[in-house]
Amino acid sequence: MKKITVLLSAMLMLSCSTALAGNSDDATAVGIIPFGYSDDNSRWISGKLSDFIIDNLDSSEDFAPISENNLNDAFEDIGFDPDQFQYGVPPEMIIEAGAEMGADLIVFGFVVPGGGDQYQVLWNIVVVSSGNTISPPPSMVQKNTDPVKELAETIVSEINNQVGARADESLNMARYHSANSSWNSAITSYLQVLDVDPEHTEAMNELAAIYLKSDVDSVARAEIMFNLVLGIDPLNSSALSGLGNVALKGENYEAAKDYFNQAIEADPDNTAAYSGLAGAYTALGMTDEAIASFESALAANPDNLQARYALGLLYVELGNYSEAIPHVEAILAVRPDYTNLRLKLASAYAEIRNYGSAADNAIIVLELTPDDTDLALFVAQYEARAGRTSSAVDRLNSIIASSGSRQAYLMLATVYRDSGQRGAMQGVFNRLHSAYPGDPVANYMVGAFYYQSGSSRARVSELVSSNIATWESAISELNSAISFLNQVTGYRASQAQNMVAAARNAISLCEEKIDRVNRYSQ
Repeated sequence: MKKITVLLSAMLMLSCSTALAGNSDDATAVGIIPFGYSDDNSRWISGKLSDFIIDNLDSSEDFAPISENNLNDAFEDIGFDPDQFQYGVPPEMIIEAGAEMGADLIVFGFVVPGGGDQYQVLWNIVVVSSGNTISPPPSMVQKNTDPVKELAETIVSEINNQVGARADESLNMARYHSANSSWNSAITSYLQVLDVDPEHTEAMNELAAIYLKSDVDSVARAEIMFNLVLGIDPLNSSALSGLGNVALKGENYEAAKDYFNQAIEADPDNTAAYSGLAGAYTALGMTDEAIASFESALAANPDNLQARYALGLLYVELGNYSEAIPHVEAILAVRPDYTNLRLKLASAYAEIRNYGSAADNAIIVLELTPDDTDLALFVAQYEARAGRTSSAVDRLNSIIASSGSRQAYLMLATVYRDSGQRGAMQGVFNRLHSAYPGDPVANYMVGAFYYQSGSSRARVSELVSSNIATWESAISELNSAISFLNQVTGYRASQAQNMVAAARNAISLCEEKIDRVNRYSQ
């Protein structure tokens, strides 16, 4: 597994991720610290459990257990006596020793009496590169070989699941924030992904793309992040394209062209790279030359898909979607398997507000990848905007039934809101709350929905009587937001409370505006 610690320090302790599954050449190196114990029975369980865990790791292609000798040597090198494992190890020493022994993950824990013949096993996973500790729910076990062996099997099978689930949850939240242009919150969530999965190239590329946004403007961090991706995957087309965009930001247009051409070579279906290439031409003031060059190439060879591809995307770059669409459709007539390009076509149709055609093209791709929940959400969004409300509602309910997607609940609520069905919208929120009772993510998402809607209404400033209903509606929605956000726990609690404070300020402003209008109208 590749080590990226040096580059991470350059990112202000930003951590990047571990590919947790792979073949024996790319297996995750795991160190097992003997579990702490308090009596003879728990010591027996600790010894057996460590042995069984190592046996299970050794038989898995995903993992490479670190030998006991290497583990002991690493702790001795940092001044900790391995004979003291019984009493536990300071977390900072675990991270230091983990780096010393070349571990990706360290597993440690404690065995304590749980009453009767039961013993409680508390176990933890440390991601060495980030210092992040994951603590799964404790388990109960008897002092007996078979139950201890079963527990060891469960722990090993859960290592990837625990790390992956934590990363997936943070990734979904990052994408939710990104979709709402909440860049600071999105960055925080992406960093949480990388805290637990330091080679998550998808998250790294998406985070770097946010760094490139003009209202975030962290180009240097984006460049470091894209280079980290290439350190893991040298032919990652998205990262190459990203470096092309970094070069564009730095007005190094020739370098940008080189990166985009490399990205296209790595993935001929990378529409972003073609778009960037068109952008580089445009930035060089070579728009006419680029169009003329692509047109000339097409005149000489109408089957030159790359030239037609670049030309269509050049028009997209120029915002001339009507000119772009025929070229893109011509490419898809020959290469219907270019699914990314078809999605680009759907987006172009959406740009000219032809949401029906946008939905039709996105549906073609969705039929090829029916389990793609994110794409299904896009289709539902296009359908709603095209006035196909029933289709959008049916699709979103289907997504909810199959995956329980929180995002689908929120989009369904939006469809009902935009179609004037406020009662149905509230019903969706009730369903979401029932599906995820007490769930901080659900409470956060519903609260954020009400907060954004209420804040938008609260910003109406003209002091006229006709706006009183709008401000009253804003107050109602902001109070609903506060109710949900006050139930948020965990690492989102601070962000939720920031919104609560802002909602209360907005309510006060609305009340003041209502009062002023009422007084002036008397």
